[in-house]
Amino acid sequence: MALGRSGGCMKIAAAGAARYDVAFWALGALLLLVFLTGGGSRSDIASLVVLRPAAAILLGVGLWGLTRFDVRRHRFVYGMAAAIVGLVLLHLIPLPPAIWAAFPGRNLVTRIDDAAGLGAVWRPISLVPSATWNALFALIPPLAALVLASQLDRQGRWRIAILLIGIGLSSAILAVLQLSGDPQGPLYLYRVTNRAVGLFANRNHQAIFLASLFPLLAVFASAARSSSIDARLRTAVALAIGVVLLPLSLVTGSRNGMAMMAIGFVSVPFLYTMPGGGRDDGGRRHLLRAVVALVILALVVLTVLLGRAVAIDRLVETPATEDVRFQAWGPMLSTAMTYFPLGGGFGAFADLFKINEPTELLTSAMFFHAHNDWLELLITGGLPALLLAGVAAVAFFRMVARWWRSRAGRDDDMLLAGAGLWMVLIFAAASISDYPLRVPSLACFFCVIVLWISSIGPDRATKEGV
Repeated sequence: MALGRSGGCMKIAAAGAARYDVAFWALGALLLLVFLTGGGSRSDIASLVVLRPAAAILLGVGLWGLTRFDVRRHRFVYGMAAAIVGLVLLHLIPLPPAIWAAFPGRNLVTRIDDAAGLGAVWRPISLVPSATWNALFALIPPLAALVLASQLDRQGRWRIAILLIGIGLSSAILAVLQLSGDPQGPLYLYRVTNRAVGLFANRNHQAIFLASLFPLLAVFASAARSSSIDARLRTAVALAIGVVLLPLSLVTGSRNGMAMMAIGFVSVPFLYTMPGGGRDDGGRRHLLRAVVALVILALVVLTVLLGRAVAIDRLVETPATEDVRFQAWGPMLSTAMTYFPLGGGFGAFADLFKINEPTELLTSAMFFHAHNDWLELLITGGLPALLLAGVAAVAFFRMVARWWRSRAGRDDDMLLAGAGLWMVLIFAAASISDYPLRVPSLACFFCVIVLWISSIGPDRATKEGV
């Protein structure tokens, strides 16, 4: 009987390992695909025809292998995902005309109905249902990433982290090659694009992605991490990659990216543990920080002297207060109040803002997004979306407090969670003047790092092997 129980345990362990492997390979395939085909936020990108069906298939693979333990361990994340999907679906349910007409901001449509003699028409909360359907379909890739990432063991999470570093380095190298090419040339993946954007269509998103990798590089190099690779070698590799990423964040011309890079740098002392010494080896840690700071300063100066620091040039030449995007925040807040408290419909920002856009802001270019994702969330999703964001913010600060109290342990899960918290902070700050999470690749990336944070929560019932 003892042999029988032993054999049964071995079969269960083998089945669990196989499930982890399937989740890892499926998630790896999804990340590679989404970074190759989902680097833009526009809904008319041709590659979405490939990305969304493939992501739906991989979501099915993830759901097939999902267990109650996975959901229970990450129940808050799954609860938030269900609430987000449910809220978008709620915006698509047709309502009786009397109820619909009572919602704020619907007077224009009701007047048009009366003038056209359409009579009583059942409509959903969303004023642009086609845009909201697109927003619902846009959730497929990040949902697939979430479901697959929730099934990874500790080793799988680290392997995905290394894959993401590799993707970031690839995007940086591609950006270097793009510097000497035409933005309409073969090295650029999108028709509407900026210069030196790597795997993205927008320079801000490339710069934000590169900035978010610095916390990840810090924990990859940390001596506290259990790894077969020597910590000194990992430190050298991480420093070399950082040396490549920093000048490129300046070359992209993204002012937002510069600010996010600063947050990335600040995270390093909180996450990195030097090789060859304990956590109390303060002298060596301060020395290393000084060397890193000097290298960073030298790279910045060199980039400026070579005339490639486009981000600094744009910061000097075009003050942020004079940027039309910031001037539009006031009218956008007025638009949000027009449709408050239910919002005008997820994905419908561009059409909603056209109605209230003041004449002094009219140019040959239109606003596809608010360049303030918190404000756009209020316009399109109203108070319910804002409440969900508030719940997520409270959960974030609770996890920060938990990580800070437990940081002395410095196990692999705690290291990745610490990096994830700093990366979430970068995305939250970047969303004040941009919309990074509306890019499929960055949305999937964000879901992966949220699962890293969730892995240290109180829901964790068992310790996983490496």
